[in-house]
Amino acid sequence: MKDLISKIENFRKEKHPCIAAALAHKEFVFIHPFVEGNGRIARLLMNLIFLQDSYNIVIIPSILRNEYIESLEKAHLNDADFIYFILRMLRETQKDYLRLFASDR
Repeated sequence: MKDLISKIENFRKEKHPCIAAALAHKEFVFIHPFVEGNGRIARLLMNLIFLQDSYNIVIIPSILRNEYIESLEKAHLNDADFIYFILRMLRETQKDYLRLFASDR
């Protein structure tokens, strides 16, 4: 876990904030420090980074759970699909917020 903190700090210094958030999520899940709740904590950590960098949170709909898990599994070899998935969910969540706010008029 100590190494994770250093990795996250490096991600935040060297990567775009959105990529750093996705990588922090992936790294935490790969450590799998708890018996239960690792995915929830990883998403919480990722969303904290998004919020700290003035982005909206990412909501991963349950209907996309399989795609989420598959992209995370692929990240053992290559991060690209997982990062793309997270960025896509960031954009979709932002679109949902915009639709919600537009309907308030």
